[in-house]
Amino acid sequence: MPIIALLIALSSLSMQFQEKQLASYLWQGHVAEVTEEQSLWADFQKALVLSPSFALSVLSECIGFCDLQVIVSEQTWQSGDASLRYRWERYESLPDEDENSATFYRLCATQNQQQYRCWWWQENRLLSNGWVSASD
Repeated sequence: MPIIALLIALSSLSMQFQEKQLASYLWQGHVAEVTEEQSLWADFQKALVLSPSFALSVLSECIGFCDLQVIVSEQTWQSGDASLRYRWERYESLPDEDENSATFYRLCATQNQQQYRCWWWQENRLLSNGWVSASD
């Protein structure tokens, strides 16, 4: 009887150890995935946002910027095995009473066509950036 109790206790400890090992491996995999994704976005930002090339932007076909659901010329940016789809758009505002207009730029990138990271410029000045969700 004591041997059976000892075997049951050892079996229980072994199962707990294996469950903790599995949880640890899953957590490490999740951390690696998040780290890789952050690195991808940091590399994209270094390549296209820190020194933007506004000449690559495409004139918006919409008043202002087109909705992100509207398919316009998207390009692919590659880093290792990962890639992002992105689009550069620009539009010129209507002239004000002094006949002055301004050029605005938007760079948006996505991995899944649902969540976009966007940056907005007026002329050569970065105004804002943030995450935008596209919905049907």
